[in-house]
Amino acid sequence: MKFSVVVPTLNEEKYIGKCLKSISEQEIKPEIIVVDSKSKDKTVEISMKYAAKVLAGIPGNISKNRQLGAEAASGDIIVTADADTIYPKGWLKRIAKHFQDKKVVAVSGPTVPLPEESVFMDRFLYLLGNLSLLILHKLKVVWFRGSNSAYRKEFFFKAGGYDTRLKAREDSDLSKRVANFGKTVFDWNIVVMTSMRRRRSTGWLKTIRYYIDTPIALITKKIYYERPEKRSKS
Repeated sequence: MKFSVVVPTLNEEKYIGKCLKSISEQEIKPEIIVVDSKSKDKTVEISMKYAAKVLAGIPGNISKNRQLGAEAASGDIIVTADADTIYPKGWLKRIAKHFQDKKVVAVSGPTVPLPEESVFMDRFLYLLGNLSLLILHKLKVVWFRGSNSAYRKEFFFKAGGYDTRLKAREDSDLSKRVANFGKTVFDWNIVVMTSMRRRRSTGWLKTIRYYIDTPIALITKKIYYERPEKRSKS
C-alpha cells in the first residue's frame, strides 16, 4: 500500500513545519501533498521542504482543497490531515494495520489538544467532542474528522469524493458516504494532537453548539452548506 497525505493550508507558518515533519518521520513514508490557499506568509516555502507536491488551492473552500489534493494523489490510500496538527510516530503504521483487512474502506481516530497549548476548557471541549464520537460509534453512525482520516482511493472516488459545496462537515459527510462501500474503523489508539486556536476564535459556546449540532445532523441525515455557527437560529 502507498499512502498519500493531503494537507490544506492558509497562513500556517507557525505550525506547518512541525506538522509536515511529523508526517515525514512516520515509519511508513507517505507522499505528502499540500494544497495552499494563497498564503501570504512562509507556508509554501516551508511546505516545499517536505511535500512532494504543493498545489494552488481556493481560499475559503476547505472541501474543494481537500478534493484537489485527493485528485493529485498517487497512493492507494488517501489520508486527510490538518496543518496545525502533530502526528505521533506510529500513526500511519496503525492506520495501515487496519487496511490489511480488504473489507476496510476507511479508518479514523480521535483528536486531542496540543499539550503545550491546552487549558482546562480546551480539554473539556475535546472530551465533549470525543464523547459525541463515542455515542455515534455506538449508534453505528460514521463521523470522521478531516484532521485524522484515511480512505481507500477506489472507494473515495466511488463515493463521489468531497461535496465541494460544503463549508463545514465535509469530512463527516464523506465518511458517511464511503461507509456504504464497506467496513469503517474508528481506532481510539490512532490519536493526533491539534491546536485549539480555531476553537478559541470561534468561541466556546459556538464550539459546544457545533459538537452538539453535528451528531444531530448526522443522525437526521441533514446537510448544511454553511458553518453551523453562521446559520440563523430560526
